Amino acid sequence: VGYVPGGFDMLHIGHVNILRAARERCSRLIVGVATDESLIEMKGRPPVVPFRERKELVAQLRFVDDVVTDFSQDKRVAWQAHPFDLLFKGDDWLSTPKGQKLESQMKEVGVRVVYLPYTPSTSSSMLRQFLTTGVATEPAQA
Repeated sequence: VGYVPGGFDMLHIGHVNILRAARERCSRLIVGVATDESLIEMKGRPPVVPFRERKELVAQLRFVDDVVTDFSQDKRVAWQAHPFDLLFKGDDWLSTPKGQKLESQMKEVGVRVVYLPYTPSTSSSMLRQFLTTGVATEPAQA
């Protein structure tokens, strides 16, 4: 069983790429969509797309088996509610303090973190920047 946590704000091809790649690596894919409150706590601003709409959009993807509410930045909380064997994140988390913390927490419950290629051509942050300023930012270099 695989788990992909995320905000999924302004659903875009990067989200689809991660979810599709995760589903290819497990027999069942659970996606945890972060609440508006948890995104505000983590990012210091609300999402553009409200929680219920983000959750419904993700649920419509054919390679997603189940969509659950993700309440906490601590993914052990998600694991307790919906046990999984693999947690998938974009490789932009690889070798970062937040990635190392995630790996340590997941190891405590016997879950392996699998990093998948991050799509540098688009991100929710880039889309938000464009909506705010009307200026597109350059994609991150791979």
